[in-house]
Amino acid sequence: MDDLHDIRNRFPGINDQWARFDGPAGTQVVDAAIEAAADWQRSGSNANSHGAFAAAGACDALVEETSTVMGRLLGADPAGMVFGPSTTANMMALTRAIGRGLEPGDEIICTTLDHDSNVWPWMLMAADAGAIVRMASFDSGNARLEVSAVTSLIGPATRWVAVTGASNAVGTIPDVTAITSAAHAADARVVVDGVHLTPHHAVDVTAMGCDVYTTSSYKWYGPHAGIMWVEPGLLDALEPYNVRPAPNHGPGRFQYGTPSWEALVGIRAAADFLLDVGLDAITAFEADRFARLLNGLHAIKGVRVVGPQDHANRAPTLMFEVAGCSPALVAQQLAESHIAVWNGHNYAVEAMAPLGLDIEAGAVRAGISMYTSDADVDRLLEAVADLVDSASAS
Repeated sequence: MDDLHDIRNRFPGINDQWARFDGPAGTQVVDAAIEAAADWQRSGSNANSHGAFAAAGACDALVEETSTVMGRLLGADPAGMVFGPSTTANMMALTRAIGRGLEPGDEIICTTLDHDSNVWPWMLMAADAGAIVRMASFDSGNARLEVSAVTSLIGPATRWVAVTGASNAVGTIPDVTAITSAAHAADARVVVDGVHLTPHHAVDVTAMGCDVYTTSSYKWYGPHAGIMWVEPGLLDALEPYNVRPAPNHGPGRFQYGTPSWEALVGIRAAADFLLDVGLDAITAFEADRFARLLNGLHAIKGVRVVGPQDHANRAPTLMFEVAGCSPALVAQQLAESHIAVWNGHNYAVEAMAPLGLDIEAGAVRAGISMYTSDADVDRLLEAVADLVDSASAS
């Protein structure tokens, strides 16, 4: 699909009164996912898995079908797809299982660029296991995580490396393929947080080479759910905490109880939608809107764009400050103009201080989604310019 300008019609939740830049925290849901979930609920197929009757068979088929389309979306073996309520929940389950096999003195590398779901679960697990977490720091000047910042910390005691696929705060995309290669050369495994990467760029987990990849469908126009791909051999080797009747192998080992069938059918529909539109087309469309936003903010005296000042190697997300206004005030004033942004640390807790921000106040975050229009961007820029003028006049 070459022209996405009419794509807004696929999102019933888009209200023309609002310009939505809140997508990094959760997007509007595409019509196909809404309708698929409703159709499932009406179908009589709600049941549980592994039964002798037709509805139970439909549930089993749904898991297989959703795993298959997720495999296509991520370029990964469908046998490794774990479905849970969120990426944070999935990471808590994963790290708890990993911790059972660690010994005191074993090391995990995390980064200061990551969302806390790929930092704090490791910290908690390490405290219980007597392991050590080493933090790889990004360059505070350009908010980019150099490969050497991670690889310089890899040593004989390194067991796991946890790294973001794209910063949910400022959008920068590290070279995770190079990081994974270096980690594997040292017999360490790699978890990539792909939550903010998946909506904006084509993903090929096989080429990336990581052992675990996480994503959340509500960040790419689907239902609130988390999907965690685990290399199938590793999936069976780990020892998760679970109830005794849980499966002894496969993704069910990490799925606590019956999955949400309506979520799975929505995931399947949203993933099919992304594949039909094409990630390359989405990337190009969003890049144009993002350039308009970034360049426009640079042109407003009194606005500081936080982190990278260019468009290269990043998801279409940025943070900014307005002179004389707290981030909370900016977000509130923009909301009064029906413009949705976020303020605060956005769960990128470790990134705030290196970016020169207060850990709680953070900054204002604006993200481009595939339904963002040029008119939306212009409304945001005009409203920010008005805020600057008001702040300087007072």
